[in-house]
Amino acid sequence: MHRSSTASLPRPDDRADERSRRLAELIRAEIDAAGGWIGFERYMQLALNAPDLGYYASGDEKLGAAGDFVTAPELSDALARAMAASLAPVLRAVDEPVVLELGAGNGTLAAQLLDAFAALGLERVRYLILETSGALRARQQAALGGRPGVAWLDGLPAQPIRGAIVANEVADALPVARFVKRGDAAVPVGVTHAGGAFAWAEGELDPDLAAAVRTLEERLGEPLPDGYRSELAPALPGWIAALAESLAQGVLLLVDYGYVRRDYYRPERDGGTLICHYRHRAHDDPFLYPGLQDISAWVDFSACADAARDAGLDVAGFTTQAQFLIGALGPALLGERERAGSPAALGALKTLLMPGEMGERFKVLLATKSADIALPGRDLRSRL
Repeated sequence: MHRSSTASLPRPDDRADERSRRLAELIRAEIDAAGGWIGFERYMQLALNAPDLGYYASGDEKLGAAGDFVTAPELSDALARAMAASLAPVLRAVDEPVVLELGAGNGTLAAQLLDAFAALGLERVRYLILETSGALRARQQAALGGRPGVAWLDGLPAQPIRGAIVANEVADALPVARFVKRGDAAVPVGVTHAGGAFAWAEGELDPDLAAAVRTLEERLGEPLPDGYRSELAPALPGWIAALAESLAQGVLLLVDYGYVRRDYYRPERDGGTLICHYRHRAHDDPFLYPGLQDISAWVDFSACADAARDAGLDVAGFTTQAQFLIGALGPALLGERERAGSPAALGALKTLLMPGEMGERFKVLLATKSADIALPGRDLRSRL
């Protein structure tokens, strides 16, 4: 997906425009209450998740042709079949296996995984979905209604599960804190407003953010240059720790677009990785149409691996999506076009596998607890 000039983006209809204005008023009120500035992490949280008004809280279509972006399951069931084949040994090794999917979108991946599990003789898998968006939960229930063993959760399970936790394009939506290097310190870059419009503004030194950037630089082995702007996800370690606590035995499988640390924070990547999606156009203005566009940042998979180890998990595999699909499905991938009976399937397969598309931009990280499993595809853990 190419990046668009915001001037070329279509305007929302009156209903959507009114909802966006209401959300903008709410955010401006919070900025005023905070003294004229809030961190970008808080802005992103409100823009995506404010009750009734945030992007994921609304009933508008998010995925597919009528939405703002497309995920791998919307293109093909190849990712689901690869996941099912990879997870099958773990699920067969435990009594009453459970799969917990985080943020299930329209329910497409869940339906595909359930079909793939059934084809592998795993009909007894219990499938849980943790979905915080009421609108998306309703879509999922419509898509999955009547399937046995499917249930929805409001939070992580009270009792740790045995099986698998799956997160496809979830980590990229964790709110990020933006920063800029000023000499030896990292200064937060947040949001203010003037004349009704939101704008970037530097804030006062935040000791926690400054310490996090110092740790980042120590792991990089060198300081970031003066004036360098980027972001990090403060909630990531706690999020992965909570997932680890919810897993008694089994695996955590993360699939998302991202980099390893040394690629994420290259000097030439000054400006960070923040990306917005609106009507299948990508751009970098998070202040455009609050609540009507997706806002995300690429995932630092080195940080994910560090957090997993700190939480007591073993990092059992890391590879690209293309390597994962090829390793898990092998020759079956070559039959995608014929199996689907449409030339469109070949285009979908290219999107999933090509380096300039999802093939290398998307990575797969496997972390385990008391489980012996290998991740299909070329092992790239040395890059972490």
